[in-house]
Amino acid sequence: MTRTHDAQPLVHELDTYQLDVDQDRLSALYQTDLMDSGPEERFDRLTRLVATTLSVPVALVSLVDARRQFFKSTFGLPEPWKTERETPLTHSFCQHVVSRAAPLVIQDATLDPLVCDNLAIPELSVRAYLGVPLVNDDGHVLGSLCAIDSVPRQWTARDQEILEDLAKLVEEQITLRERVAEMARFDAQRALIQGELAHRIKNIFSVISSLLIVSSRTETNLEGFVQSVTGRIQALSKANDFIIEVKPDGDGFNGGLAGLIDALLAPFKRTDRQVIVSCPAMSVGEKAASALALVIHELATNAAKYGALSTVDGYIDLTCRCDGETFQIVWREVGGPPLTHEPSRKGFGTRMVTRTVEAQLMGKLDRNFLADGLIVTLNMPSSMLQR
Repeated sequence: MTRTHDAQPLVHELDTYQLDVDQDRLSALYQTDLMDSGPEERFDRLTRLVATTLSVPVALVSLVDARRQFFKSTFGLPEPWKTERETPLTHSFCQHVVSRAAPLVIQDATLDPLVCDNLAIPELSVRAYLGVPLVNDDGHVLGSLCAIDSVPRQWTARDQEILEDLAKLVEEQITLRERVAEMARFDAQRALIQGELAHRIKNIFSVISSLLIVSSRTETNLEGFVQSVTGRIQALSKANDFIIEVKPDGDGFNGGLAGLIDALLAPFKRTDRQVIVSCPAMSVGEKAASALALVIHELATNAAKYGALSTVDGYIDLTCRCDGETFQIVWREVGGPPLTHEPSRKGFGTRMVTRTVEAQLMGKLDRNFLADGLIVTLNMPSSMLQR
């Protein structure tokens, strides 16, 4: 027998077609966004270097999940595998590098009981194999950098050292790629935040303008007008504390969900009847509070500008209910300007609210533009309230 392995026992049988599922490893693998990605010169350069340095016809950067191996980079791989860039685990030697988290040295695959039945021998002409793990910063084995020969070969300790050094370069490229992607996501998020900030500042001026107009209709003297407007602007400032995740003095989040909703809607109501809230006593986590604050504030802003809160007699009926694993908020506008048709264009605020509900609350937002007023229904998992 010509196999060279360390003393670690093998944990997979000869006819393994699926790796044991390690969810943490798979999550780390998928977070790299390498699976099914296109060829990149940074990796192709290294497989060419492996082939040249070790004088082998084939070199691969292979990433292994539970059912297949995907080749991020190939050198010398025959068709159709070169084009398909993946094989099932029935054709994979690299799966054993991953499962053992250790180098694998095969001098003659036809004589090695670990791989002698592997379909890569007849179909990919794999006879000798040298593979070393590709490990991320958290210690998860993502795949293998391997050198393959079509004839039996006595791999040397120097061969393995060279391959391990080149594997470190592959790992560095993976880390660099992730950091570049993270910076791109940061830039996109920053652009979104800048747009949101500009949108929110614009909305603040619009809301204050609406408060001035509505207050002028209901107050008959200058002193009452000033007190009314000042009180509403102060309430608007308090509500904005929730949106930017700053706990205000006093109650903080002790008021739970109902307290959050009251603080958010206080700037928009002239009388207790103008905003009717039915909400059970329940706690709310800081992240959920921030997301819900943004959603409710946006709905109230639009209602003050265009909907029920833009009229003297209009009002909002907001109902919260928890039904097992689902939490629901129903926002109903009554007495506003008649709705003749659904808006044809979705503005930034509408898109932002939809993304917030879907991405941060794992929920769904439905809008129904009825003749007598807008109805917005938010459904989300109850568990998300505590985040």
